[in-house]
Amino acid sequence: MQYALITDLHSSLSDTRAVLKDIQTTAPQAVVFSLGDVHECHVGKKRAKRYVFEEIEHVVTLDPDFLKLLFFETLLGNQEERLFSLVPVGVSRFLDQLRLSDRTKQLASARFIHGDQLKWSYDLTPDTSEYSDRLLFFGHSHVRGLFKDGKRLVVHPGIPISIKRGRYAINVGPVLVEREWMLYDTTAETITFYRVR
Repeated sequence: MQYALITDLHSSLSDTRAVLKDIQTTAPQAVVFSLGDVHECHVGKKRAKRYVFEEIEHVVTLDPDFLKLLFFETLLGNQEERLFSLVPVGVSRFLDQLRLSDRTKQLASARFIHGDQLKWSYDLTPDTSEYSDRLLFFGHSHVRGLFKDGKRLVVHPGIPISIKRGRYAINVGPVLVEREWMLYDTTAETITFYRVR
């Protein structure tokens, strides 16, 4: 089975369209799966604490062209969590449906989360000690990365990496601006980082 993993779209129509097109060309048989932050919340964390809802357009842009691209399953990221705290139930049928999504997904020895559930160092190294899973996939920091048994490894886009042995923490990299995605092959037990040029 192959999974095309994406994360941190932040409502970017052009970046999302480019990444999905690349996935279709590179791995048309792969199941597309998102690790969260599909949408961009217009209200920052500090302002959200005192925000009083008036209109949905002040909180999120639900561009019909962008929404047409969202055919895949997604986890909830911190952007979605903030959106749900600001937009009342019943205002948007689309957001109400999205509220049913999970924060985490387990697949055999792999766990998928959004990286806001991790603690991060100043150099954007994630603390994954709370998770015992052999494979931990995430996003959030907008910096792709691969860590084996706690040590950062160098990665080169387009080259498959074997993940048969060891414990890996895998930061997929953002769709927004960087146009990155990852192919996870559960049969071959490989991951391949991709970046759309």
